[in-house]
Amino acid sequence: MVFNIANIKAFSFLDKYIFNFINFLFPIIILWGKIFGIGRREIERSFIALNNYILTHKNIKVEAKDLLVISPHCLQLATCPHKITHDINNCKHCNQCTIGPLIDMANRMGFHFRVATGGTLARKIAKELRPKMLLAIACERDLTSGIQDVYPLPAAGVLNIRPNGPCYNTTVDLELVEQTIKQFIK
Repeated sequence: MVFNIANIKAFSFLDKYIFNFINFLFPIIILWGKIFGIGRREIERSFIALNNYILTHKNIKVEAKDLLVISPHCLQLATCPHKITHDINNCKHCNQCTIGPLIDMANRMGFHFRVATGGTLARKIAKELRPKMLLAIACERDLTSGIQDVYPLPAAGVLNIRPNGPCYNTTVDLELVEQTIKQFIK
């Protein structure tokens, strides 16, 4: 892992083993967290931050057309009558939620953007589109499991903001999303 963070390419053949080792350790770290009073969400945030750090330092760059950004459906305002989970083009760009600005960002920058109702649909979308990299917007639990599920596909994560609790009228820092995307596109 140290070689990965230090960006020493001579040990890149170990990437698969390092990732498997991290996945093996993750449940153990969660257990240690319980023992030492560290919350699961805090550990998951650390996992996401470490994953993003490694991807950034590996200097992964893809064409915008090869990047898929997936967001949860809870970014859409719950009272919106224009459901976008099957077709994001149903969005009317009223800017009461972050879906419209994310669609605009995708059109401007050239990446694929989809909305998923859960991890199963997100994995299906990734399998169908076959991107070279994935950026997921979600909560700690969904990002952690998603990053692990799509491996070896490089997947970065941006945490959503939950002012009304989980899975209801969430939002995301659009500037952070754009900054993260710019780190990974050519």
